[in-house]
Amino acid sequence: MWTDAVQHKYVLAMLEQINDLRKVPQSVVSYTSKRQYLHASKELTDALTQINGPLKDVEGLADIRSDLMGRRQHLYQRLHEELVSQIYHNSAQDVLSAFQRSNSNRLNQGFSRNITARRSTDRIEANARIRKALQEMAQGVDPTKTEIIEDIDLLDPELSMTYFIAIIVECFGMLGKVPDSIEKLRVGIQTELLEVVRNTTRQLIDSPLISNESYPLLTLLEVIFKQFKSIARTHTTVLRHFSAVVQKYQIVGPPHYSLTDFWSQAQSVLQLLLTDYLDIQNASADDSSQSSFAEPTSNINAFFLRRKVPSAKKSIFKFDKSSTKSTPSNEPNKGHRRNASDASMDNLNAALNASGGKAGANYSFKSNLPYEKQREKLLICTPDQTVITKVYLPLMGYIQEIENFMKCKPGQPCSLHDFIDNYIKDTFLSKGHNSHLKMTIETLSKNQDVWRTIISPEERAALGLTRPILQSTARVEKCLSETKQLIQDLPCYSEELLKTVCSVLRDYRVICNDAYLGIVQPDAEDRRIYSVTWLNDEDISRFLKTLPNWTDLKNSHQRPKHGKRLQRSQYDASEEESPLQIQQRNIREAEMLTSNLGEGGISQQEILGDVSVLKELAILQESMEWFSIRISEFANELRRPLVNGLNSVAPECAAYATVKDGTIKVLTNLALEFDELANTCLLVLHLEVRVQCFHYLRSKPQRTRADAFIDSKDDVLEPDRQVQILTKRLSELDEAFSTTLHPRKTRYIFEGLAHLAALILIQASNYIEQIDQITVKRICRNASALQQTLSNITASREVALDQAKQFYELLCMEPDVILTTLVEQGLQFSEMQYLNALQLSCKARGITDSNTLANYQHKLSDILGAKPSTGVMV
Repeated sequence: MWTDAVQHKYVLAMLEQINDLRKVPQSVVSYTSKRQYLHASKELTDALTQINGPLKDVEGLADIRSDLMGRRQHLYQRLHEELVSQIYHNSAQDVLSAFQRSNSNRLNQGFSRNITARRSTDRIEANARIRKALQEMAQGVDPTKTEIIEDIDLLDPELSMTYFIAIIVECFGMLGKVPDSIEKLRVGIQTELLEVVRNTTRQLIDSPLISNESYPLLTLLEVIFKQFKSIARTHTTVLRHFSAVVQKYQIVGPPHYSLTDFWSQAQSVLQLLLTDYLDIQNASADDSSQSSFAEPTSNINAFFLRRKVPSAKKSIFKFDKSSTKSTPSNEPNKGHRRNASDASMDNLNAALNASGGKAGANYSFKSNLPYEKQREKLLICTPDQTVITKVYLPLMGYIQEIENFMKCKPGQPCSLHDFIDNYIKDTFLSKGHNSHLKMTIETLSKNQDVWRTIISPEERAALGLTRPILQSTARVEKCLSETKQLIQDLPCYSEELLKTVCSVLRDYRVICNDAYLGIVQPDAEDRRIYSVTWLNDEDISRFLKTLPNWTDLKNSHQRPKHGKRLQRSQYDASEEESPLQIQQRNIREAEMLTSNLGEGGISQQEILGDVSVLKELAILQESMEWFSIRISEFANELRRPLVNGLNSVAPECAAYATVKDGTIKVLTNLALEFDELANTCLLVLHLEVRVQCFHYLRSKPQRTRADAFIDSKDDVLEPDRQVQILTKRLSELDEAFSTTLHPRKTRYIFEGLAHLAALILIQASNYIEQIDQITVKRICRNASALQQTLSNITASREVALDQAKQFYELLCMEPDVILTTLVEQGLQFSEMQYLNALQLSCKARGITDSNTLANYQHKLSDILGAKPSTGVMV
């Protein structure tokens, strides 16, 4: 009877257990609906322990056992979804809500989690109970005994997230799903981050806050990176709780994933995001081979595609654990090979064409994914390779943080850093900016008309210029300005950019020098241009550059600061030289040039007779001088830090953000070379005007008759034909230079020309055998014509030509009168010129006795030895 009683008692207990087991499914449903997952897990775990323990041989419980195992798996799936929502959705949404609140005075309900702001007593008590529960769980107390909080909205968001994560991870421990849940979280990082990017993009597109922004991608990247950091912090909390549960339940399994794994996947997602916006697929499709940053990977673009086109081509990124699933394409294969990313860009181009390419358009691409869930690929702005210049500096700040999170060693950058570096070097610079620079120079070298084309008045006004410059120079300077901006945007690549710029400038310097040679020597090489020959003479060139008018011109060129225009008053030579010094300087130059003139004179083939050619040379001079200034300003700006706040840039980048002195020196030397070419052009113009004076006033010095300057003695009221040609030519040159050169340079060219013309006219008396009134009047008429023309050009009376007329008027005097005038007025001319005047005066009066001539010469010597000079000798 005792035995029967024990058996009955055992059977009754078993029946009671079975009855309790039948109630477990309904109890689990009830707990799950209330999100009381810890109690649901406890019920299931205890039930399965019984049914697989004392009741394992009860065949009638097979259906209940199967039901409980299914409910256990379902609860696990529910818990995983809740954990993923806490890690990704809630973390990302908190960042997005903060962004919304910081950019708007009102809270947009679409961005909020509907968390009330009330700080009631119930809320304070609920948060206190949760903190106590978390503390007890950390101490190993049974979590099912903690008080249940029915109103979740009473909890602070951060505390609520920590509480739910702790509960869910504890549930995983109870259900024996810790290894599975950890692995599933690791595998799903990439997919969930992509979903975060998509949701954030969609909400920003719909947000009115970025509708007026020029670069919405900057905002998108900022928000996404903040979201990723928030998600990483949540992962840290999750891993901490997993570690506690593993120790509590003595779970043996594979090692946990780490934050390094998370940031590796995050970098891959950011690379994909940048691939879309930098239009890398189109750039790669234009090349026959992949760019150097391409790695042998599987194509993640299938995540976004409606179909996949089979291809053996290598794709850009690899995501081994992606949950995506590609579907066979129903379309026939095209004539050329292309991968899924190409198909993606085909859809993108179609969307752009349909939307008009407007920023912020919703470009949608769908793909067939597991669970019959359709996903979309959204872009907040139009893809463009130049976007990198706007996002580079913020990206480098993000990359620096990622490398700090991953504890990357120096010299071992993260994959996102390598991706950006390779894209900029191999695509944006090599095939973009640098290629554009080289093509510009190549075009200029092949186009002959480019040296005759000047900028339009509108372009001149935009550049703040008062004189035209070559269009080619403006184009190259624009490239220089673009490079300067790129150096500001991409400071880590300043050296590479500057190397290309220096190479381009050297090529352009060669092209400009060839243009100069083409202007001054367009014909056969044996043709000699006298002004160029003079300039090539080191003595003449050095002499001209030591004269005060040249040094004053160059000093005034360096005076202006910050782009201020020079006023005419700044060029007043009287500030530097007195009128007497100016005359003496002009006389020195005239005498030097006269002394270097050959006996054969200057022929028509040795001058630049076409005014348009000299005008081209003047434009080239202005262009080279302006371009030299721009290069110098560019080099000086490089001495300053390239970016403000270099602490926001990676240390490796900051090391390159200061340009090397050697590079600056190369640029400075190039600026000097262009300036030297400008100086050469100006000196050629200066000498050419004087060469033409020699040509027209002294073209045939071998003549020994008085008609050396006279074509006809019938009309003494007009100057000689050669003088008329010269005066007309000088007026044409003045007109040409006044529209192409700065007034200071025009004055430099024409200043002192009267002294040279006077010296040429006076020296012409050496070749006159017989003087008469007609000859004197004609030469005086020539001097007056030249004086009038030069006075109109220089806006000053050219008194040097008055002395030329006075010299020839001296020839009409008696020899004794000449000597008396010398005693009374002082020395006006040289001894040789006085001697020549005495000889011509004697010859005109029939005095041929050598003793008489010697007597006059002796008197002249006595006067000159005793009489000091009271005037300026010509």
